[in-house]
Amino acid sequence: MERRRERLRYLRALNLAAPAGMVAAATERRLAGDWRGACTAALVDVPFDLRSVASTYGAAHAARIEAELAGLAPDLLRRFLPRAQGRLIPRATVVLSRADEPCRGARAGSRRAGPVLVATLPRSWQVARQGITLQVTHRLPATFHDLPDWCWHADAVADRRWAYGAGPDRLAWHFADGSPYPQGTVTPAEQAADRPGEVERTAALLSAHRPVRAFEAAGFTVDESTPHRYGPDLPALLTRLGPALPMARAELLRLVRRYQQEEFSALYGQIGVARLTVRRQGHSALAGPWMFGVPAPVEAALLRFGDLGPEELHPLAHEALFPGRTQRRRTLVPHAPEAIRVRCGTEWHTVLATGGQLRTPHHDDAEIRREFLLAGLGGPISGCAAALRGWRTGSRPMAKDVRKDRQALFALALHGDTDGLLARLAGGLDPALRGPGGGTLLHWLAHLDHDRLLPVLLGAGLSTDDRDHEGRTPLHAAAESAAEATMAALVAAGADPDARDQRGRTPATVLAQVRAP
Repeated sequence: MERRRERLRYLRALNLAAPAGMVAAATERRLAGDWRGACTAALVDVPFDLRSVASTYGAAHAARIEAELAGLAPDLLRRFLPRAQGRLIPRATVVLSRADEPCRGARAGSRRAGPVLVATLPRSWQVARQGITLQVTHRLPATFHDLPDWCWHADAVADRRWAYGAGPDRLAWHFADGSPYPQGTVTPAEQAADRPGEVERTAALLSAHRPVRAFEAAGFTVDESTPHRYGPDLPALLTRLGPALPMARAELLRLVRRYQQEEFSALYGQIGVARLTVRRQGHSALAGPWMFGVPAPVEAALLRFGDLGPEELHPLAHEALFPGRTQRRRTLVPHAPEAIRVRCGTEWHTVLATGGQLRTPHHDDAEIRREFLLAGLGGPISGCAAALRGWRTGSRPMAKDVRKDRQALFALALHGDTDGLLARLAGGLDPALRGPGGGTLLHWLAHLDHDRLLPVLLGAGLSTDDRDHEGRTPLHAAAESAAEATMAALVAAGADPDARDQRGRTPATVLAQVRAP
């Protein structure tokens, strides 16, 4: 994490996975003893009740599940769920249990040992809502994920401190007095053997592009003897697993104990691990939990460089890293407009990204409309007009900073950051703005707080019957996420329940297809 770009990318991913407003709301409900309210705040659906668990599995197992739910921090969980390209991996099953025997039973499909609590992720890449559904089951799929309790349970404070790279006396990349290492500092010899020293040494070897040596330093043996004819070399595969390496040995031992299994497949395939030996394996994954699926948190590195302060840590991470300290989390600051320079003809002009609009102060509306008209007739478009068209629709050409501003807006919508989105829209919303699929922000309503956002979007002039490139209305989009409460709110606001998309489907048809097993 020596490179600032890498640290900021990690920080941005954290904030999108669990936005500050979501963390605050979920934490408030959890501390009040309202685990269902905490789940709602974190976009986690709980379609079961504990009475049904008790009637199916017995009171003792229901009490164990209830205790796990009472300590569940769903906003923290979101940060450790398996993702690819920023999105939750579709149809993944994630075990959330603090007991070993039920997990072994569920692995074998046996009801006798009782059920386990699992999180299931969205059904496809196409479903916009990054929601999570909790289920109670005694049967697991052939391959699945298993998260240690420090990733999701509020009470696992000591394990969380260790996982975040802290020892009894210091954090990784910090001296015992709490001061951060100056850049370029090598771990002092007297600290090399403690937990922070292990994390620092592993990170240094990975940064030096020595993945085999990093795995060996983390306690693994790397078997490079297995021949291969296709695919990348073993060191390249190991590099992909690097983010999980500081936790990997402890995770392997935990999974061996829990599932009584000796060999596992790595999350990205082509790598297997057995008895602390890592080697290439065939293309078929071994049944059981994925190995190397839990990336080690690197907040200690962000604290070292000042990219993150103690007040900005997740409350449970703050509790683990700074025991006894009172955290004063910062309130959401208003969105600051950004001036972006654009080459317009022979001059440099400035366009203003206000959050929900892109303004062109060097041109009046008539000039912009004329440029759009000419472009529609096949003429070239450039400069400020191209920037505005690109910001509204995603069309090229588009200045890089304009594209980044647009992407940031829709990232908030994708990941359910209602507070962040409302802050951006406080200065107004351009009703011509369209997302990557041609829909308006109403098409993203299912994974936001529709009670707060719907009036704002309607007030900005958006229509409940606007169509995207596939002919879907916002009601169709909500149906694809099975968001029935959002659908009801849209219908109450005037959405047409009989509208058909290009495939001839009504929203009710889409919902039925989604609900079908």
